Amino acid sequence: MPTHELPPRAVDTMTRSQLARHRRVTDAVIDLIGEMDPASLQMRDVAERSGVSLATIYRYFSSKDHLLAAAVADWQARLTERVLGEMSLGRTRLPAEATAEERVLRFAQRELRAFQRQPNFGHLAVSLIASSDPYASETIARMQTSSRQAMHALMADLPPETAETIQIAVQGVVLSSLIAWMTGRKAWPEILADVERVTRLVFSALR
Repeated sequence: MPTHELPPRAVDTMTRSQLARHRRVTDAVIDLIGEMDPASLQMRDVAERSGVSLATIYRYFSSKDHLLAAAVADWQARLTERVLGEMSLGRTRLPAEATAEERVLRFAQRELRAFQRQPNFGHLAVSLIASSDPYASETIARMQTSSRQAMHALMADLPPETAETIQIAVQGVVLSSLIAWMTGRKAWPEILADVERVTRLVFSALR
């Protein structure tokens, strides 16, 4: 997909009104992804839903891939914030004395269930990993860094190098399980079992 000629405006250089328009655009994309196949989504659909002109959208995003990546990253960030907030406020079924293993496993399960409820986001996240758009790739990389930091926060009581190894293993099995489910190679109970087995195995090996 061709990119816009000018580089997109960086978020950290936007004014308050520009940030508000930027958020309206990503909010519109999140809504639209929940309603249709992302491959069918057109930039004019986003303009109509958000009330932001196409010219302005292209000043913020280099291409459709960049826009979709930003929307997925925003959706993922909201999920992560909500799950971490629930854990910190004790609104989950985890007891207060839950181990890092239980916290990480619950986080991974919640992440997968969010994709189960919104499969379009799962298909989109996986497809965007291979996007050739450099701004989309950069956005997905930031999303992955954010997820990594969240998982490390759940393992604050572990040595950093141990937490890093666990994060790599668990996020890896979450991604491979998501792909296996989306392509019909494994059923939902199987991928949840895979994630739990790998998580418990890596924690056990690193004790």
